[in-house]
Parts: sequence; C-alpha cells; structure tokens
Amino acid sequence: MNNNVSKKINRILVPVDFSGYSLNACYFAMHLASRTGAGLKLFHAFFNPMIDAMAFPDAFTYQSNMAEVFRELEENSKKEMKKFAKKLKKYAKLKNLKEVEVETGVVAGQPGEEIESIIEAYDPDFIVIGTRGHGDRANEVLGSVASRVIDISGIPVLLVTRDAKLREKGNIRLLYATDFDDSDYQAIGSLSAIMSGYSLKIFCVHFETGSSKEDKESKMSEMKHKLIENKKVLSIECHNIKSDDIVTDLNLFVEANDIEMIALTHKKRNIFYRLFNPSLAKKLLFETKKPVFVFN
Repeated sequence: MNNNVSKKINRILVPVDFSGYSLNACYFAMHLASRTGAGLKLFHAFFNPMIDAMAFPDAFTYQSNMAEVFRELEENSKKEMKKFAKKLKKYAKLKNLKEVEVETGVVAGQPGEEIESIIEAYDPDFIVIGTRGHGDRANEVLGSVASRVIDISGIPVLLVTRDAKLREKGNIRLLYATDFDDSDYQAIGSLSAIMSGYSLKIFCVHFETGSSKEDKESKMSEMKHKLIENKKVLSIECHNIKSDDIVTDLNLFVEANDIEMIALTHKKRNIFYRLFNPSLAKKLLFETKKPVFVFN
C-alpha cells in the first residue's frame, strides 16, 4: 500500500562525477523517479582552466593552451555524460522500471558553486548525491561537495554510498532519528512523498544522550499520534533509546531491525548536529553503508 501524501515529486537532481558511487546514486534516483513519475537531471561541473588563464592577460600562448585544454575537458565531460546516461537506460530496462525522462547538463566551474546555481534554475524537489563508503578511507566518506550541498540546498538530500542497496520488493524499512522538533513533521511528510511509490515503514527513534528528566515517552506518543492523525505515515513504530554513543547504538538498531535507509534533519542543537559534525558523519556513512536522507 502506498503512503497517502499530497505533495507531488516532479524533479530530482543528481550531481555526478562519473565515479562508481556516483553511478549507484543514479541507480537510486532512477528507482525513485520511476516510482513517483518524476523527471531526472544529471549534472556535472568540470574544472575551467580559463579562469586561471585570466590572471595572465599578456601570456597569449598560455591562454591558447588553456583554451585547448578547456575544449578537451568539455568534450570528455560530455562524452562521459552520454556514457552515464546510456548506462542508466540499460539499467532501467534491466530492472523493468517505468520510463523516466532524463536530462543532462555539463558546465565549467567549481562543483559546489555550479550545483548551487543549478538548484536555483532547475528547482528540484530533492537531490541524490553519491558519497564514498565502505572500502574507501573513512576521512573521505563525506566529501566537501556533498557537505556543501547539504548546507546550501534547503531541500532534502539523499546521500548514497557505493555499497548501498535499495530493496526492490516488499516494505522499505526506514529509521527516522528525531529530537522532537517541529520540523520533524514536515520532514516526515516530505519523506513520505519521496517514497510514495513504496510501502514504507518508519521507525521513529530518539537517542537520549543527556540526563534530561523530560517525559520522552509522552513526546514520542504525541508525535506518533499527530503523524497518523495527519496521514503523514501509515506504518510507524517508535522507540526511545538511552545512548552514550549515538553512532554505535544507531548502527546496532539498523542491524537488528533490518533498516534500509536512515533519515535526519539538519538543524543546530538537534541529532543531526550531534551526528553530522565532520567526524561522526563520516563514521555513520562509513559503518552503516546505508543511504542517508538529510532534511533541511
């Protein structure tokens, strides 16, 4: 049974760098686009050597050489994009996915800056971006581009490692880590819309790290009641967990409950802020190998 949501997902943006983990992010995006009827845009920004050449206005030979390098970089990037799009079409056919309209875009510039521009121009409903994962060095898991996309996008971002898999049949079991913030309701509503093509079960979990005497059980019960009453979710299970190590305990919960995806909100002083400081973010993605939704 699909989730009862009103928001329609129309556009998904996937920044790519033609790596293996970037390709896996595209596979995820294809599944989600096929289920929701959304269009897909693959976007790549390549280094522009002409920017450096501008610093040498009198060096004609240098500028001419850089112009040739620029043409080669542009041509290679466009060729790689065509190969990428072809792989996606082959994958969609192999998986019997519904037809998805796929656009591509290749521009010269800094990836972070150009992604910010394409977000404004394309107006996607959410972003899917590949990140390094198991088998890569832990200090490279959450790249600077992915970090910047989270900070500037203002829309949901799905982080996908190279090893992440998406169950194609049956229920999708998703852990939503909550700090009982009002933004949770909007985030879970958006999450339900994005996953509307699937039968989704949400495990709403609060990890208590302090010595607060607040009634967390009461808060969790109220949250569950509101989500069901407002038809944000159809299947939800709630847990309060006392924790001295959020990442370890979250990972244990993921394994014990066959969780397929993780979702959090990006606000200072909430669980995302505690989890996704540079070191813990890398640790979570590195250890769980699960795709992570970040809601702004």
